[in-house]
Amino acid sequence: MALNYRVRYSLKPSGQHHSGLDVQTMDIQADLDRLPDSLPPGAYIMYIEDLAAGQNVHWTRWPKSYRPGFGE
Repeated sequence: MALNYRVRYSLKPSGQHHSGLDVQTMDIQADLDRLPDSLPPGAYIMYIEDLAAGQNVHWTRWPKSYRPGFGE
């Protein structure tokens, strides 16, 4: 069953300054691991909110390729 998430992201790479104008928000209905497929290529996820639970998704539940420290 797909869940509803609100994702805030930027098209600037991680480590660069992100101003309010750089940040985009998208509501997505998908499994958590499929969220990146719905975002533009190269999107840097800043946070994910579970709309059903009304709370942010802790980074340990994020899609593996977006977790802090991935690939290091």
